[in-house]
Amino acid sequence: MTVSNTYIDRVIASLSHVAEISYRRIFNGIGIYYHGVQFAIVVNDHLYFRADEYSRPLYLQKSMKAFQPRASVQVESCFFELPDEVLNAPAELRHWLRIAVEAAQTGDYRDDETTVETPIRHMRQRA
Repeated sequence: MTVSNTYIDRVIASLSHVAEISYRRIFNGIGIYYHGVQFAIVVNDHLYFRADEYSRPLYLQKSMKAFQPRASVQVESCFFELPDEVLNAPAELRHWLRIAVEAAQTGDYRDDETTVETPIRHMRQRA
């Protein structure tokens, strides 16, 4: 599992246009945060947003694929892939970002940035 610099730059640029986000490397991918809450991951050049029991049907209705860490093992994922075209549509991206952040906030997914040794690269919303 890898993440290309070109893809992560594109994702971060698109997301930073609609919200103040931060990101850092996690395992074999990238974790993306909104005010310390991890709402997305990037793995193998695919962007996945967090879902909960309430938002999961929204992702399924749009035929968004669930993240599967290994092809040999099927698990119920809490992350769903966003289609690439959503990255180019700020209003739609903002909509899905809000859904993902809400899902992340309902669980205990807040990351205490002061205890994490890996530096977080903060991106500010561009004017």
